[in-house]
Amino acid sequence: MNAVSSPPADPIVRACGTGRFVPYFRNRPIGSETARAEAGTSGRIRLLAETEIAIHRFELRQTVVAEFAADLRPRFCTVEAVVNARPFSLELEVERDRAVVASRSGTERRSALCDVTRPPLLLVDNCFASHAFAALAAARHASAIDAFLSLPACEELRLTRPGVLKVLLGGREFGPPAISLHLTPDLDEHAWLLGDWIERLVIPQTQMRIEWTANLPPSGGHS
Repeated sequence: MNAVSSPPADPIVRACGTGRFVPYFRNRPIGSETARAEAGTSGRIRLLAETEIAIHRFELRQTVVAEFAADLRPRFCTVEAVVNARPFSLELEVERDRAVVASRSGTERRSALCDVTRPPLLLVDNCFASHAFAALAAARHASAIDAFLSLPACEELRLTRPGVLKVLLGGREFGPPAISLHLTPDLDEHAWLLGDWIERLVIPQTQMRIEWTANLPPSGGHS
């Protein structure tokens, strides 16, 4: 479960301060996400991601706070969200050999323990920065490692790196991705690198692509 030596956190911290993620559904922008990262002690990174999405009858406002070790291994995460006026929250603590997940949706509460038997990756639904961190973390691990643990889902996640085939979406063609995360047997997320950050995420099965748009002020609303 040991990762290869990771570069300093500073490039990621700088990258997070220069733009925002813009999600597209069938080539139409449906919201935005600002991502801010701060460098901590021992190379740790603290991430704040604020997401707003509106599509058809689905509306989401979400705030994610997470901390990562120097090799981008997740340490903890909190999620506060409102989905179609329904509040949702989640807390995740990642220890050496186990993870503890507690969530609340409306008045329903759940908690679970998860054995950490593979390198963990943080993949919070609709938090694009967490998926960017996961793709970067997976790319930095030794090439012999092709199976990880997806948190907070506590499910095995396979990957392919680098991609060898072009990706088609909405009439556009993208070159082979740097890495592909197989979120489920029927759902793939492809990632392209831009230096020490993620340039693009594409999930063909859902007609979604997420673009990192640099040098723009935070969005005040939806497009």
